[in-house]
Amino acid sequence: MVFPGWIIVAAGFLVLMASGGSHFAFSVFLIPLSEEFGWTRASTAGIFSLSVLIFGIGSIFSGRMVDRFGPRLVVGAGGVLMGSGLVLSAIIQSLWQLYACYGIMIGIGVSAGWGPLTATVSRWFIARRGLAMGIMSIGVSMGILIVPPLSRHLITVFGWRSSFALMGVITGAIIVGSAFLLHSDPNRMGLVPYGEKIPEPRPEGVYPSPSSKITLKDWSLPQALVTRTFWMIFAGYLLWCMGFYMVPVHLAAYCTDIGLSPMAAALAVSLIGGGSIFGKVLMGLLSDRIGPQKVLVINLLLQSVCIFGLIGSRSITSLYFFSSIFGFGYGGTGPQLPVVAAKFFGLSSIGAIFGILILSGQIGGAIGPLLAGRIFDLSQSYLGAFILGGASIMVSFFLILLLRLPTASPK
Repeated sequence: MVFPGWIIVAAGFLVLMASGGSHFAFSVFLIPLSEEFGWTRASTAGIFSLSVLIFGIGSIFSGRMVDRFGPRLVVGAGGVLMGSGLVLSAIIQSLWQLYACYGIMIGIGVSAGWGPLTATVSRWFIARRGLAMGIMSIGVSMGILIVPPLSRHLITVFGWRSSFALMGVITGAIIVGSAFLLHSDPNRMGLVPYGEKIPEPRPEGVYPSPSSKITLKDWSLPQALVTRTFWMIFAGYLLWCMGFYMVPVHLAAYCTDIGLSPMAAALAVSLIGGGSIFGKVLMGLLSDRIGPQKVLVINLLLQSVCIFGLIGSRSITSLYFFSSIFGFGYGGTGPQLPVVAAKFFGLSSIGAIFGILILSGQIGGAIGPLLAGRIFDLSQSYLGAFILGGASIMVSFFLILLLRLPTASPK
């Protein structure tokens, strides 16, 4: 019999495939939108930046809501918002309208996915938690692999407006349908988390020695907020996302600028998703062996090196190579961050704690694409932007490398 937790993982996979793919597909809309309306790269990229920022702010509330109401309601509502935002984006006539429909509505919709799902899966798994997170998050990778080139094809055949509308209908249907498969806690189904050992009955009068008793510490959000560990993760997540988001948002435009066709440029973006599939599986397995913190530092270093590799790439072969390896590093990073948070702070308030950490990442993710677009508008080159992105990920590498368990005890 299949453990129900794996059904939760499968449902989360579908949600993240639909939401992540549609979100990252904005890269292939950047040039068509800026050319039709005469918008600058910075103002157009700012739409995605706003959606990322709203994603972070919304994650604070969705984290608390999933702790209170469960994932089915939260994720389902997010699917309705995301589908509606994409459909409404198809009929915009001005920049502010796209900021409202795509930037705000889709940002809120995406925030109802990643945080609530990671909190839910963390409760269903003790053993194989890293692998479960990795498998679920492959949904984002599959979305990035499939949706950008599909969107590019739809834009070529039908135009960007019809592409937005079709994406909205499909995305909303997949997320809402998958939400019905979600359950918040195995205890409510009369089950225990995967890997939790049920204590064996002891003879009367026989008690465990004090040295055999293991006390797991669960931190509340206020308790976590006063630890150095929390703020090191916060800063590391922010800097990683600042550097990371510069690449998928501007990579298609960068590739087009150096002479690739629009479809070849879209493929470079999709290879980030393809590479991340392998990163999530292999690094999920490695996380269960060596721990999530070590996996994080390996992959942050890998991403930083690949950004500098993209700067020097002028052939399609090297661009595709560094895009794929960059995606591998991205795949090995994202799923391990909530595992690190759960390891350091426990599970009782993981939704709220990881919601704040998601906010840090999305602040960085909002800054990165907007800053890269501004640097391009001023210099007509992505060189300075990508150097800055690689450096910010390198600083994140050192912060995560130096992480230690919280020293204060929760009261």
